[in-house]
Amino acid sequence: MSTMNPAVNGLATDHPPTGQAALARANAQRATARYQQGQTLTVTPGRLIILLYDGALRFLRRGRIALENHEIEVAHNAIRRAQDIVAELDATLDDRAGAISTNLHEIYAYLLRRLIAANLAKDGTIIDEVIAHLESLAESWRDAVAAVERTGTSGITENGVQINVGE
Repeated sequence: MSTMNPAVNGLATDHPPTGQAALARANAQRATARYQQGQTLTVTPGRLIILLYDGALRFLRRGRIALENHEIEVAHNAIRRAQDIVAELDATLDDRAGAISTNLHEIYAYLLRRLIAANLAKDGTIIDEVIAHLESLAESWRDAVAAVERTGTSGITENGVQINVGE
């Protein structure tokens, strides 16, 4: 039995050879990583916070879908990534900012407890709850950043401490 290889027989193919495809994918991934790194290096602090919220939401949605598909390890890893992002958001709060910082610490602590519970129980309804809270927080940050960009200020002041969300 003879198998015909279109590339060998001089016919055009829709797919490059495996080695070339892998190289092309690797080059595209490197380019994407460089672009994303450049984005995080050039964004304002407020936009960086929004990117973190968007990342947490993306991981939670991925985890929710993985739970529905009974892909437990994928769900676990996605929820853990979201936990890491929420922990980072909490760690970067400026405690001198007063009530804003205090309230966000409490919210992030609650969200972390819920994410741990969701991961232990593999409970999608808890993930949905956290997604709803993060969407609300992200929207508030988008509004704050947009207001700062409209007015040309660099942030807001709470208890005499400048909270920079602009440049």
